[in-house]
Amino acid sequence: MAETSALITLEEAVTRFLFKTKKGTEDYSLYLEHAAQLLQSFSTYDSQEARSEKVAVSALGIIEMPIDLIKVKDVCVAKSGEWWSMTLRPEMVNTTTVVLGAETHDSTFGEGVALLDNRTSGYGAKGGVNEYYYSIDYKARRIFCDGIISDTVLLRYTSSGIQASATTYMPVLLIDVLDKYLRYVECFWNDKLMRVEQIRKDDYDKERRKVRNLLNGLSSSQWKDIIWGSFAQAPKR
Repeated sequence: MAETSALITLEEAVTRFLFKTKKGTEDYSLYLEHAAQLLQSFSTYDSQEARSEKVAVSALGIIEMPIDLIKVKDVCVAKSGEWWSMTLRPEMVNTTTVVLGAETHDSTFGEGVALLDNRTSGYGAKGGVNEYYYSIDYKARRIFCDGIISDTVLLRYTSSGIQASATTYMPVLLIDVLDKYLRYVECFWNDKLMRVEQIRKDDYDKERRKVRNLLNGLSSSQWKDIIWGSFAQAPKR
């Protein structure tokens, strides 16, 4: 027997809420707007999911951010069959210079200059040295890379979660959270519900925490892998 899908459209979730609470459809657009806000908030603050996109690195080592990107989670290159994370260097020079209408680097201002690494051998050696680094400029919607140019990398990021030109889906595990949230925000425009606003907010917070605990919980196999992965024949230091 086929089972129901783990995804539901945002429109259907709102329609089902209106049906379950015996409401008319005259305020459907209002509830849909709040539902979209909830989904975006979930994608940003609670969900562990990250959208993965192969993106181009220009000859200047620049990545143009996708339009739906809210927050960068990771920038990776393929290495030995795994994704190798680049290291964030916030103070890396992230400007360019325009010469005769063309964007370029001016090494006088440190643009395009290779970053210096910490010592990797000897008494003063440090960890955390990488072959690849990046810096983020959210205002310019750009990511500046060091160690890689004219290539392709994997960008993992938090997406808005809202489809502008297609159907937007949400996981069914969010249905109860959505229902509690819509009942809570009703209090914003219905004066008769002011007395139950805090109660409904508490219900929503409780449901949200339940989903967060589910998403952040590890299975017994995952805990086992973590514990066994920490074992070593040699002493740890």
